[in-house]
Amino acid sequence: MKNGLFITFEGADGCGKTTQIELLDKYLKYKGLETL
Repeated sequence: MKNGLFITFEGADGCGKTTQIELLDKYLKYKGLETL
């Protein structure tokens, strides 16, 4: 992995952070990028 990008998600409990993180993870992997 070369230069990385640090993305954070903030918000209240139950607002959908985990859902959005999972969707972004799937999308980035689909595009061939490595995620942690």
